[in-house]
Amino acid sequence: IRTVYPFREDGLVRRDIIRILEESGLGLPTYMEWGRTRSGCYFCFYQQKIEWVRLKERYPDMFEQAKQYEYANKLNGTPFYWSGNESLSELEKPERMEEIKRNWEKSQQRAKKSSGGKLLMNIFGESDEDPDGEKDGCLICHV
Repeated sequence: IRTVYPFREDGLVRRDIIRILEESGLGLPTYMEWGRTRSGCYFCFYQQKIEWVRLKERYPDMFEQAKQYEYANKLNGTPFYWSGNESLSELEKPERMEEIKRNWEKSQQRAKKSSGGKLLMNIFGESDEDPDGEKDGCLICHV
């Protein structure tokens, strides 16, 4: 298997892709409006905790569906949690959601300060923050 990045190989960067999407009439996916960083999949394995919080706040029905996958697996064997070792039931507690928001804000400030205003590189070769220090997700989100 060989990974191919045609946009990158053609020298296109993130702003070029955004321009192409806007000029074609497609625009950016609506999930970008509320802070998604990798994909529109509501149950993405690679979501940051802040994205789970935002999903809970904006689309509680989808958050509940994701929780049901965790619950079903718990009944059938070893517990599986979308967010590492923390279940979505634990994550959705109001005090935990507030803590996640505070931590995310602090990480944003640290990232900007430590990089002198420059942000981490993304798949397109431009800067794009990754506040939790997480690496790229599945290739589906990056092709």
